[in-house]
Amino acid sequence: MASEKTKKPSEMNPEDLPDVRAFQDEFTRGFLQSTEETKPGYYPFLSGTGKYEMDFPEGGMISERAYARKEKVHEGYSVHILSDVVGGADTTIFYYSDDTTDELDMNLESFSSRIGKDINYKEIAGDGQSLYYGNFERMGFHTYAGYIQNENGNGALEVIYRIDCRQELKEKCNKNKTENEKYVLDWLKTIRFIDENKEVNGDES
Repeated sequence: MASEKTKKPSEMNPEDLPDVRAFQDEFTRGFLQSTEETKPGYYPFLSGTGKYEMDFPEGGMISERAYARKEKVHEGYSVHILSDVVGGADTTIFYYSDDTTDELDMNLESFSSRIGKDINYKEIAGDGQSLYYGNFERMGFHTYAGYIQNENGNGALEVIYRIDCRQELKEKCNKNKTENEKYVLDWLKTIRFIDENKEVNGDES
């Protein structure tokens, strides 16, 4: 039987979990791997496909109704976030296992079409992956789009992060625009593909 320290949050008594939104929702905490923060305000998240991980915000909640997954091939879901930095935000995340670097231009074009916006992406190189990023404003929302391509194999993620800047929130959003963009970019950079070969070969136990 697993000790309290090795238990996953989904196996723990809810009363022993951190008093934050991500753990209060039963469906969301099924993806969280530990009650130990990866950095202040974030917890380790593992995709239902097992193909990628990220730092998940303590104020985030995954919509169970909108969640869809086909084995390790495809995954899609939305996250509603309450944050002291950006206020209220909604994020949609889609994982496609068959996206490749050879089809990058076509996939970026398809991503832009789904968003309904011609985006001039900036490339941000990472460790074994690349982030293609752009942002725009539409219908009172500041929207940040990220396409993350696995460089060590197949697979990519489409991420859309929308901050609510409607009506009385507009002034605050405009004032904090630079801070908000850094906040979103820093989070996007925590999304990491899992190299399954490395996991197996690196096991020295």
